[in-house]
Amino acid sequence: MRKIGIYFLFFFLWSASVFSQTVDKDKDLRTLVNLLDYVSKDYPVAVEDGKIINEVEFAEMTDFAEKCIALQKELSSVISDKRFNELQGSLNVLQQSISQKKDSEEISKIAINAKNKILDLGILKITPNRYPSLKNGAVLFQANCVSCHGNKGLGDGIAGKGLDPKPTNFHEAELSPLQAYNVIKLGIERTGMVSYDHLSEDEIWDLSFYILSLKHDKADGKIAFPNRLHLDSISKWNDKELQNFLDKSSSNKITVGQVRHYEPERPNPLDVAIENLNLSYDTFKNGDNKQAEKYALTSYLEGIELVENLLSASSPTLVRDIERDMIAYRKALQNSDKADAERYYNTLKEDITSAKTHLAEKDYSFAFIYGSALSILIREALEALLIILIILSILRPMQLKRAFVAVHSGWVLAVLIGLASWFFVDKLINLSGASRELMEGTGAILAVLVLLFAGIWLHSHSEMSKWTHFVKTKIDRISETGNWIGLFIFSFVVVFREAFEVVLFLSSLKLNNPDVAGSAINWALLTSVVIVAIITFVFLKYTKKLPIGKFFKIASYMVGVLAVVLAGKGVMAFQEAGYIPITPIENMPQIDLLGIYPNVQTISAQVLVLVIIVFFNWKNRKNIQQQTFNK
Repeated sequence: MRKIGIYFLFFFLWSASVFSQTVDKDKDLRTLVNLLDYVSKDYPVAVEDGKIINEVEFAEMTDFAEKCIALQKELSSVISDKRFNELQGSLNVLQQSISQKKDSEEISKIAINAKNKILDLGILKITPNRYPSLKNGAVLFQANCVSCHGNKGLGDGIAGKGLDPKPTNFHEAELSPLQAYNVIKLGIERTGMVSYDHLSEDEIWDLSFYILSLKHDKADGKIAFPNRLHLDSISKWNDKELQNFLDKSSSNKITVGQVRHYEPERPNPLDVAIENLNLSYDTFKNGDNKQAEKYALTSYLEGIELVENLLSASSPTLVRDIERDMIAYRKALQNSDKADAERYYNTLKEDITSAKTHLAEKDYSFAFIYGSALSILIREALEALLIILIILSILRPMQLKRAFVAVHSGWVLAVLIGLASWFFVDKLINLSGASRELMEGTGAILAVLVLLFAGIWLHSHSEMSKWTHFVKTKIDRISETGNWIGLFIFSFVVVFREAFEVVLFLSSLKLNNPDVAGSAINWALLTSVVIVAIITFVFLKYTKKLPIGKFFKIASYMVGVLAVVLAGKGVMAFQEAGYIPITPIENMPQIDLLGIYPNVQTISAQVLVLVIIVFFNWKNRKNIQQQTFNK
């Protein structure tokens, strides 16, 4: 085991080294590109007609050229590309040309060519993960930039009046979004422009694209981009370069301003739901029942489910109606029931239209988003927390250090991965609905199996004599056989399942309400951490005072209830993904908190779990009575 630990330590250190090296490489490359940009644009301020007109600017240009050579030399050790090594010659020529005070056009050409060669290598990420949001960029500009750059980006902000050099006037500067991104991320030495690398990658791109839009009047009407104009080009071209491309390729004369103000419409999930519902019904009428079912499933998974939690926060009845009618519609498709299929199809169209209207009219204020985020955070956290706390309370008197480390490592890793996934919001949203449900369902069923074992074990050891015997005879074997790995996996799965669901919900809040969602979610997260910490403290404090036997009995009942609840949720997740059929039960209430859903399969699963629990409790009592009788 020690060898494994040592290998793991070396692997961790190696990974950290590689990661830090990657981050430094990215930063140094961006700095190199940024310096070349500045030399190409600011050199005319330092030299004119072969004479120095600004000593300070000329010294800066000389310093920048030297830094470019030094950075290229350092990066050559980690970038194994012949083309990058050949840049040394170009950078030496740049330095010599500056020292000789050559023409500004020649200097600009050398610097831009060197920059483009670096970008053409494809080792520096120059494209956003998604098309940036100008709406979110405007919010970020107000929060971070207005004080220096002014409301309209003219460089006339109150805080910028005493700065030297003055804040950039974005109406005069010839920037590309990529250059703006690099400046925001890295800052500029010896100026008031500090690094804003605390912003996420998406937020920096949002801000960069918004800055480029400030010098242009907002274009009216929608535009269709030329076929060869892509996001990577829009990101790396300044306005002149973009104008050159548009002059050559645009038949309908799209303007630079229209491109800079362009923001693609993000598809409304409920529009996706209606579109696939229509396809489903049309396909059903043409006699293809299986394809119709697939479209119906897509309507739910890729449309309704993406706003389900958001809608549940303000109209839970409408969500239950949609779920019930969707189940009935899919059942009608399976049975080739034309009358019911038509009836539920029309009902669903009304339901989804009502949901769309409801969400459009809803005022998503700070308070509403904060309350919605807090409720989902507390609900999911408590579900996982209760299981983890019970496991830790069982392990506490055993004094198994490795087991404690395993449990804590599992839930900490799950939380860290959950936090990391927050930065890949678009990828999570684009993950297929079936995959999301499959992950949730698998996690729930695995948790049910472990909880059943734990509940039965807890109840069977609730007598002090049995507990003492267990401690004396089993602990050493558990420690030696490495059962702590199972505890690690269980702890990870239980928490990650909840973390995954939380991130999906919060990401939908953020994407649909970028103006206020960020700060509201952050405050909700902080509040939930405080509440969970208090609950954890109270639980651990009072369970310590309970006798082992009594605690085990209470814990076994709590674990049993959780197993029943998760059994219902797990089966329902598989049903929503289309892996398990649905047989509805009429006039039965749906209680999400208890995992009760009105269909035969989920109820059967819960009844089965309940029967298993009752059977082993009865068997345990019978064994106790038999032992008492024998005595």
